[in-house]
Amino acid sequence: MRKLAVLVAIIAAQAAAARTVWIDTDVSIGSPIREVDDAYALLLTFHSPEIRIAGISTTYGNTSLRYTTRVARDIITRFGGTASLKANQVFAGADSARARGQQNAASEALAFALRKEKLTYVALGPLTNLATLLQLHPELADRIERVAFLGGHEPGNRLAFGPSRSFHIHDANVFKDPVAVEMVLRSRIPLTLLPIETSGRLQVDANDLNELSRSGPAGEFLAQRSRVWLWFWTKFMKTDGGPIFDALAVVSVTRPDLLTMKTRSGCAAFTCVSVER
Repeated sequence: MRKLAVLVAIIAAQAAAARTVWIDTDVSIGSPIREVDDAYALLLTFHSPEIRIAGISTTYGNTSLRYTTRVARDIITRFGGTASLKANQVFAGADSARARGQQNAASEALAFALRKEKLTYVALGPLTNLATLLQLHPELADRIERVAFLGGHEPGNRLAFGPSRSFHIHDANVFKDPVAVEMVLRSRIPLTLLPIETSGRLQVDANDLNELSRSGPAGEFLAQRSRVWLWFWTKFMKTDGGPIFDALAVVSVTRPDLLTMKTRSGCAAFTCVSVER
């Protein structure tokens, strides 16, 4: 009985210490070619005892809001049980930058959650949903402990991939709603930037997919839907693997000890942190 009591106490202490997070995602894994990295990030959160997920909001970005919401609910239905999540904890948000400031299910669910407790906000897509919250409920800004944002890059640098650096991309989560990014920066909420140059180094190759496919249903789900993604990057971009950008945002919250972070100078009124490697 004493051993059982100690075990229960340890589990309770771990649960109390878990950081509570809100995930905002434009998940789009599936066919035809869709970005798979949000799905890796979501499944990683489901298996991370360091955090507790208060809710998930969906946004446009990789594809339409309707598609991202459907995929998010499907993933939670399949695998969310490990994190005590259900599909009704997925809330649809903005369908474009034009919807910034318009009340939606995501803005109100996030506001409700913030009134209950402080949260870390993990942004895997454009920041439109968070900017909407700040417009509609500015009094809740100080309830957000930190924003981990998959975006940003060195000024003057072009985002390029491949051995000859010939494939150029834009900083999508910033490019699709730069006004929202500016609003979040001006809010003075502590911000962790996960630059594209850095997050693009986190890749999966054929061996990783084979290992995932043998690891269980969640790994098999990711592996089956990542093979076209891997083929695209290795065949056309000549990279060593397929990048899973968004997974790094989760790592920055769950295991920051695995990363080297540096506080940038010249960030004026807000906290600006970027991951070096």
